[in-house]
Amino acid sequence: MNTTHHTSPRPRPLWTAVRDELSERRQKRAGYRTLRRELASYTTRADVDDLLATIEGQENAEAEMIRSILVDNLRRRRTHSVAS
Repeated sequence: MNTTHHTSPRPRPLWTAVRDELSERRQKRAGYRTLRRELASYTTRADVDDLLATIEGQENAEAEMIRSILVDNLRRRRTHSVAS
């Protein structure tokens, strides 16, 4: 009697690493979009300066992301007001 065993192929380590990397990137992008939405109302120089003062001295990735978004908010507002 000939018995055939069917087993599921194991995911290869490279495939697992790629899948995990893609998942991590999606989570980071979703977090960035959420942060952008949360900071969208900070568009005046006074608002931005107040928030920047609260994160002054913090040197981590999230603080840098906040700074970048706030500067972009100011730039967009300035561009919008010049175009109007």
